[in-house]
Amino acid sequence: MFGYITADKPNMLIKDYAEYRAYYCGLCKSIGKNNPQLMRLSVNYDIVMLSILAHNYAKIKPDAEMGRCLIHPIGKKFAILKHDELQGKIVDINTILGYYKLQDDILDEDSGKKKIAKDYIRAKYKKAAGRLPRFDSVISKIYEDFEQIQKNKGSLSELIEKSAEMLSEVGKEACPGYDEPLDIFCKNLGRWVYLIDAYDDLWKDYRSKSYNPMIIDQELTEEKVEDLTKMVRANLNDYISKIKDSYDTMDITISEGPLSNVIYLGLQARTDQVLENRGNKCKKTLL
Repeated sequence: MFGYITADKPNMLIKDYAEYRAYYCGLCKSIGKNNPQLMRLSVNYDIVMLSILAHNYAKIKPDAEMGRCLIHPIGKKFAILKHDELQGKIVDINTILGYYKLQDDILDEDSGKKKIAKDYIRAKYKKAAGRLPRFDSVISKIYEDFEQIQKNKGSLSELIEKSAEMLSEVGKEACPGYDEPLDIFCKNLGRWVYLIDAYDDLWKDYRSKSYNPMIIDQELTEEKVEDLTKMVRANLNDYISKIKDSYDTMDITISEGPLSNVIYLGLQARTDQVLENRGNKCKKTLL
């Protein structure tokens, strides 16, 4: 996934940050459980949010133990979520999404590094796809649709709606009892993710002549960026408003503190950060 769905750490209670990190490090350990250790680099903020949300819908309170991880090998031990069946499913979802994202990036950029990464995770992708065949088939079709829309130089709105469809499928696979509030939540989150990523990549894509639906066959100027920024800001804020409204109707009883921080503060903070950089890609850092 993309790694944009982050917590607003400066405005996070210490206990909520500790719990949020427990999910992050628990997913990292779950990835390393049956995978090459380099696969741990695929852990991202998006699947942390997904894991918390999925545990709420499954009504499974995850267990934690004190330990250390590769990123923080020295110092005091901290809470890390123990591996459970739901965490395993989230890892499989992340592996499948990561594989198709690499495949899509290779089509756009013909990157040697990404070809190596795709070959590296291929065997683990096949195992994950074997465990989640329906999900793999659906995501494969969605990425085929993405490719076709791009070839036809389709509109930005077509691609945004395809991303909404993809996040809806992610929610259906991860969360038992998928309902209307979660559907609204996931679809608007998918729209937000696609639009913020496309905007964040503006100058990078323009300089490398990579595909970006905002600048097809157009010259990118500061004036153009200003117009795009206004449009993107209005749409991102609208998506966030709908995400919050749907979240307010959910029965959140597990890890509510860190999850609410992500939804009420993190999405807006990330939006503001990306917009301030005006299409110059933001760095995504580890915890």
